[in-house]
Amino acid sequence: MNLLRLSCTAIGLLVTTGLAAQDIPQKDDKKLQSINYRRSSIYTIMLDDAGLVKADTIKRSFEGAPIPDKFNDHTLPIRTFSPKDYALSAEEKLSKQDNLGRTIGKSLVTYTSGGLVDTTDTKDLPLIIQKFFTKNRIPQQLVAKWYGRDSAGMFNMDLIAERGQYDATEMQASIAKASVRGNALLADAGQELISNTFVVVTRFKYIPKEEVMAAAKRGLSLLKEYGGQLAQTVAEVGSLAADVASKGYVIQANSYLYKLKWNDSITSVFYEELWNDSYSNSPDRAAAFDSTNLFQLELVGFDKAWADVQSTVFTKKTEDELVRIATIKAVDAVIAKLQRAHDVFKTKTPLYSTNPLSAKIGLKEGLQKGDKYEVLEQTADDLGKTKYVRRGVIRVDNPIWDNRYMAGEEQAADSTKTSNVPTIDATIFKGISTKYYPGMLIRQIK
Repeated sequence: MNLLRLSCTAIGLLVTTGLAAQDIPQKDDKKLQSINYRRSSIYTIMLDDAGLVKADTIKRSFEGAPIPDKFNDHTLPIRTFSPKDYALSAEEKLSKQDNLGRTIGKSLVTYTSGGLVDTTDTKDLPLIIQKFFTKNRIPQQLVAKWYGRDSAGMFNMDLIAERGQYDATEMQASIAKASVRGNALLADAGQELISNTFVVVTRFKYIPKEEVMAAAKRGLSLLKEYGGQLAQTVAEVGSLAADVASKGYVIQANSYLYKLKWNDSITSVFYEELWNDSYSNSPDRAAAFDSTNLFQLELVGFDKAWADVQSTVFTKKTEDELVRIATIKAVDAVIAKLQRAHDVFKTKTPLYSTNPLSAKIGLKEGLQKGDKYEVLEQTADDLGKTKYVRRGVIRVDNPIWDNRYMAGEEQAADSTKTSNVPTIDATIFKGISTKYYPGMLIRQIK
């Protein structure tokens, strides 16, 4: 059985055979119905701040929110934690500070300050988050989930095979044989899957719109006072103020993005010293995995996004329902901003059709007209290691699909929408459609 055979799609796409795309027969409609492709994996966590307005509703909303469908769900049991439970000692505060934490400390909006300066000591949050990771051995748990570690400390390749479209039995046997092909497949799984494991830690704020309006009015003076990164914050606050009424609230999501560190040296130590399965069951290796400091989460970046809490005057929904919707929208929005800002976090998406040229991404992913995407053809070498070959560049055109949470229901309820506005379920791109076929992967570029 081919180790890298992808699941059959409407166009019969098989990347592991090494066949060129033009050799694969296509259906006449040139529209992709479904495809299994390799997604990045994500684990989302919420900071459970004492005194957060609407704290219980926001927490329930966050825990019940769907994981963005462009990611694999790599959620662990811990979904929230309180910063006060991981307070820093004097020695820890004197240790190496994170430059990002210092930079963003004054650029967060708070509902208590009447402006753009956060009264919370946010410069310590990256260190607090790392302390939470260490004490709960979050990196180890992420790796353990990838390898299906059981109560006896033994691993398997089932999840990796499922997400990477490998053959689990043959792949596991390759570990024992340490063959050239087996090593190539393990390297491929590490590069394609495990190294694309991300953790997003979010701190929410429930902010009166009056505070947003006041912040926008104070923007110029604050910009002169603080400068730097605050310029972007002022622009965003001003834009938000123009979009929302002066009464009510917004949900603000402030998110820290982390990436699981995984490279050749870590892979080597893991398989040579920590790997444990039914073929080589070793209590010593199981204990070594429990105590190792081999795995780490690295801070990639920070961003924030907003979502309006609609007034109950304009809907039959309860205030708690509106807060839930805004919470989910804020998370989606901040993840989209983090993807635009950090190449390592950008996901691949399959082309849905070529006539018209389209993909099932939209406003939820932060698409804007003119955004550029490279078109990639996924192939594999003789050993089964994945390669991506750029075949061209396409640009986002109109219309852009509004796939944001609850967008369809909100549009249906909007009396200003006319009945002759077409319903779309994908975003249209500009490009030479004859060069591509459904199932080719696209990824945003600058």
